[in-house]
Amino acid sequence: MKIGFDAKRALNNSTGLGNHARILLIAMMRDFPENDYLLFSPKAKDEFFHQLQGDFKIILPETKLQQSFHSLWRSFGINTHLAGNKVDLYHGLSNEIPFEHRASDIGFVVTIHDLIFLKHTEQYPFVDRQIYKLKTKYAAKQADKIIAVSQETKHDLIEMYGVKEEKIVVIYPSVDAAFQSEVRGPKSGVLQKYNLPSKYILNVGSFFPRKNQRTIVEAFDLVKHKIEEDLVLIGSNGTTRKEIETLIEKKNLSQRVKIISGVSNEDLPDVYRLASLFVFPSLYEGFGAPVVEALFSKVPVIATKGGAIEEAGGKHSLYVNPNSAEEIADAMIRVLTDEKLKERMIEIGLTHAQTMTDTVFAKKTMNVYREVLG
Repeated sequence: MKIGFDAKRALNNSTGLGNHARILLIAMMRDFPENDYLLFSPKAKDEFFHQLQGDFKIILPETKLQQSFHSLWRSFGINTHLAGNKVDLYHGLSNEIPFEHRASDIGFVVTIHDLIFLKHTEQYPFVDRQIYKLKTKYAAKQADKIIAVSQETKHDLIEMYGVKEEKIVVIYPSVDAAFQSEVRGPKSGVLQKYNLPSKYILNVGSFFPRKNQRTIVEAFDLVKHKIEEDLVLIGSNGTTRKEIETLIEKKNLSQRVKIISGVSNEDLPDVYRLASLFVFPSLYEGFGAPVVEALFSKVPVIATKGGAIEEAGGKHSLYVNPNSAEEIADAMIRVLTDEKLKERMIEIGLTHAQTMTDTVFAKKTMNVYREVLG
């Protein structure tokens, strides 16, 4: 089987969608080496190219015109390359497939992660929202099968785009293999490298309103005199970072709350493993991969009640109203002071996470390909 992938994010993006794509590609090439894998991308950064392991071929725009208008190449021109390379199936890994693709007999699958651009419009410029709407709606209508990353996303597709339920397959994403591997203990040097406190509560996520770091800081302020742990917020720059920094200063928490950017993929699993607790009260997620990363790292999780995040966290994580600093604060105290509860959350959380290994992820995805191709 010749399988083509939209690899733009796999070969160029360091965060969520890029990680998702690389995890799937690596697992596919490892577990199903009998297939040919073609990665279509407007460009390829060396750092991400070298992260991929396995047998694959990269297809890039060939002419200067295609390179100059690579967005159009991904949306239209790529069809010629798919036919010329005799691709059997093409998988759009992030909400889109090529337009005007039905002249071929190629099977098309699309992964739709979320419809955040419809629910949290404040995070996206107007033009970007219109492009996302157009591409996602087309892909949902025209693909042979849709892979939704959660039941929540599936329900959104049915409700907002009228997609028939039988067209959607829910497959939970996995996380980087570094989180899944058995380790004797985290590297102590990570504490010094990032100037981390010896005990800390952790949150990981970009600084946007829906990530809700403000409420985490407010909750921590309520319990700061009752616990030894400090608070560590890890994330890239976003629209609310300055607001969060101002809040930390206003509450005189600069000695207890630390914001860190630029943690490498190699070090991130150890940063998780050294945490006492992971708190993730995001207002909306298509899935919630950081929650799964915490569970694999044997760290108890407090997260948002309802929606896709509960699917990621399983039955024995603690769920709270994300808008209530008091409720989050109470949950923090409960987990950090009840050792039996903490141990049970870690044990059952790890069991839940192991249902989402990269092996399971790749196998379920391959079953979709086989169904599409009959």
